[in-house]
Amino acid sequence: MMKLLEQIALLARRWATYQRVRAELETYTERELADMGMSRTDIGRIALEAASLVKAQPKAKVEEERRSALLSQRHSAYL
Repeated sequence: MMKLLEQIALLARRWATYQRVRAELETYTERELADMGMSRTDIGRIALEAASLVKAQPKAKVEEERRSALLSQRHSAYL
């Protein structure tokens, strides 16, 4: 079950990276893209490449994030 959850988390991080890179590149003008050596048709491919570079998080980091999220939830309940 944990393996499945880790895979889902990885896919979510890759999707977020894809969306973020694509959104940023789409804000550039044709001239700015050309200065970087790319065109508007390259944006999808570049976003996919960026997403494929996202690696699975080490277990220690995942556990730390879970603890941090739980603590912030508990703390916000008292505010």
